[in-house]
Amino acid sequence: MKIDQLKKFEGEEAIPNAKSMIESFRSIGYSLPTAIADIIDNSIAAKAKNIWIDFQWAGPETSLVVTDDGKGMSKSQLVDAMRPGSKNPLLARSQEDLGRFGLGLKTASFSQCRNLTVATKSKKTNKVKYRCWNLNYVAEVNKWKVLKYLSDERLIARLNGLESGTSIIWQNLDRVISINDEYPEEAMNQFLEKIEFIKTHLSMVFHQYIENQKLTIWIKERKINPWDPYLKEEKATKVVEKSIINDEIEVVSYVLPLHSKIDRQVFENASGIKGWNSHQGFYIYRNNRLLLAGDWLGMYKQEEHYKLARIFVNIPNTVDVDNAWQLDIKKSVAMPPPEVKVKLKEIADKVRKEAVEVYRQIGVKRQRNNHKNNILVWTDKKSKGRRFYQINRAHPIIKNFLSNHPSSKAKLNRLFRIIEETVPLPLIVSNETENNDFQTTPFEGKASSDMVKMIIELYETHISVGKTRDEAIDEILRTEPFAHYPELIENI
Repeated sequence: MKIDQLKKFEGEEAIPNAKSMIESFRSIGYSLPTAIADIIDNSIAAKAKNIWIDFQWAGPETSLVVTDDGKGMSKSQLVDAMRPGSKNPLLARSQEDLGRFGLGLKTASFSQCRNLTVATKSKKTNKVKYRCWNLNYVAEVNKWKVLKYLSDERLIARLNGLESGTSIIWQNLDRVISINDEYPEEAMNQFLEKIEFIKTHLSMVFHQYIENQKLTIWIKERKINPWDPYLKEEKATKVVEKSIINDEIEVVSYVLPLHSKIDRQVFENASGIKGWNSHQGFYIYRNNRLLLAGDWLGMYKQEEHYKLARIFVNIPNTVDVDNAWQLDIKKSVAMPPPEVKVKLKEIADKVRKEAVEVYRQIGVKRQRNNHKNNILVWTDKKSKGRRFYQINRAHPIIKNFLSNHPSSKAKLNRLFRIIEETVPLPLIVSNETENNDFQTTPFEGKASSDMVKMIIELYETHISVGKTRDEAIDEILRTEPFAHYPELIENI
């Protein structure tokens, strides 16, 4: 039904209940680091070059202040910025604007504190203006009302020293600080640990801005250094492909170096917040601001032998106007539309193949240095002109199992005999002749966790009988089915 037709009907306004709605804003799912990152997005939109994160531990009275040297706001802009849903997500944005819903400042702040004050000044007036959301006040009066209130002038000392800028002031940090009167020092240490997480998170999310010297972020006068997911400065890093999807989305795929090719500290830094395994995959950016740090977007599982693959994907600021990428309020989820996902999968297939090849080459090199015959699970025999197949009792996994279960050895051998006597050779020959293009490698397409456990057990067994690390690895590399997966052996 058209809007003009709907206008004929009677109705009532359904204004959200202030007390209930503002408390609901607190439960969108921000962590402290993601909330701070959302505040910084607004500073970037305001053309800030420097951002300072200040705090002074004072137990329950601790405040956290984020100040930028951006262009600041007028009084009307300040009041509008304090209004939930102050921007239409369907409208086009400027190149610098990283927001979308007009909720980030409020929801990010309310998720961490019960008192939000925004103080700002522009070059035009050079006078500090401020407004405050106090959730306890809203709960009492049940009104959408911001207050012209600042609890302490010292909180805007840094802003006073700037020509223009904005300070976001968080007080009553009930979601950040848990005070235990018996152990106050423990509460302080937990708070300081959270500050360190902020530093690590921001160095990752805004690394493009920091690297390109567009932004400097400080925490208590300490400059944050960028985290480079791609190790671009390392000679052994390989750029597999550069491409543009739909004439607008920039994609660069990388294969990172093996740990043996780079400095130990560089290797540890590259593991990031989640570790090497969890940081493989796509890195989705919106206007060079990182949204997702390592995710295969439902295409594949994260597996050990693909952990060197990382793919840069930068979405320009205009693409998600029609919600094509399903960007959420926290800027932590971005799902590509189907036609883009198909192209990204093609790129991912290629870089994953390159990543696993790095490990396979190591395995091939080791195997070339090993002139012994491979250890197979099945062996073929001849008796009275008849060929038959037996399970190799000398295979290390089978041998170890039989040794560890001597009381069941006879039963297991009888079980093996049944399997050996009933191998469906005619059916196998027929099927493989008709479908020889579809032969698979053992464990292909299966989860690698079981194989990893077996490799570890076999490695420990070899070490326990006096073999060196290299001897154990060489032995495993010629043992079926592990010989097909040298990348797993090398990683473990």
